[in-house]
Amino acid sequence: MVKKNLSIFLVTLLAVALCSSSNGNPTMRGRKLRGWCVADTGAPHDKLQEFLDYGCHEFDCSQILPGGPCYEPNLLLAHGSWILDKFYRTGAFCKEGLGFITETNPSYGDCQYP
Repeated sequence: MVKKNLSIFLVTLLAVALCSSSNGNPTMRGRKLRGWCVADTGAPHDKLQEFLDYGCHEFDCSQILPGGPCYEPNLLLAHGSWILDKFYRTGAFCKEGLGFITETNPSYGDCQYP
C-alpha cells in the first residue's frame, strides 16, 4: 500500500512539475500571444537603456545594431521596443513600467516582429 501511494504521489508530482514548467511559455500551452510589447513613450529613458543593455546580454541583438534590419531609426524607443518584444515572445511578460501590449504590429520595412 505504501508503494502504491508513493507511486501515485511521484506521478502527481511529475505531472505538476511538467505543467508548471510550461506556464512561462505560452507556445508550450498551445496559445498564441496577444499583440506585441512595445516601449512606452513615458518610460524613464535610463531604465529603458538599462533593460536594453541587459537584454542584449541575454539575446542576439544584431538586428538592432548598425547594418541590422531594425537599426533604423536609431532611437532608444525603437530598440527598446525590439528587446521588450523579444522578452515578451520568450517569457510572455511585458516589462511593467517600460512597455505595454499593443495590437498594432510594430514591424516596418525589413524589420519584422514575429
